[in-house]
Amino acid sequence: MPNQIKALSARFMAERHALMGFIYSMVRDLSGTEDILQEVWIRLAEAAERGEVIAEPGKWCRGVAKNLILHYWRDRRTAKVFADSELLDLVEEALNEQPEAAGDRRQALMECIDRLPEKSKQLLRMKYEQGLSFAAMAERLQRSLDSLKMALCRVRQALLECAEKKLRFAEPNL
Repeated sequence: MPNQIKALSARFMAERHALMGFIYSMVRDLSGTEDILQEVWIRLAEAAERGEVIAEPGKWCRGVAKNLILHYWRDRRTAKVFADSELLDLVEEALNEQPEAAGDRRQALMECIDRLPEKSKQLLRMKYEQGLSFAAMAERLQRSLDSLKMALCRVRQALLECAEKKLRFAEPNL
């Protein structure tokens, strides 16, 4: 068992920066990120002590981090809990993909974003580049929170459908 803990520790340390980036991109708080990262490590060590076999530590740690991020959002009662739990699933899925598949998905997504109307691009920039809360966005755009959340939900759905369509179209017929 000590060898498993040692091996998992080495893998955790090798992947900690990527995991920290994943967590930080979702919580946008360094202290919260560090707390979640430490909790992931504790749960990994506990799992190893119980003798659980963890074939893919990076994937396992992202799954634990995803659940801890959802708890973090719920504890702070932010608007992200419902709307962005789907986004969190997509981010985790993308990180678990093979690099080639992730590149294809990223390319399809970028092409779909380029085709969006300017107002939709503005919503995405405000939320994901500038990290604005829904309340700040609503105030800046002089819109209600509900209409803004619905608009962003529709943009995400349109991007998902567009990217999936592009990827299906690009697949070779076997």
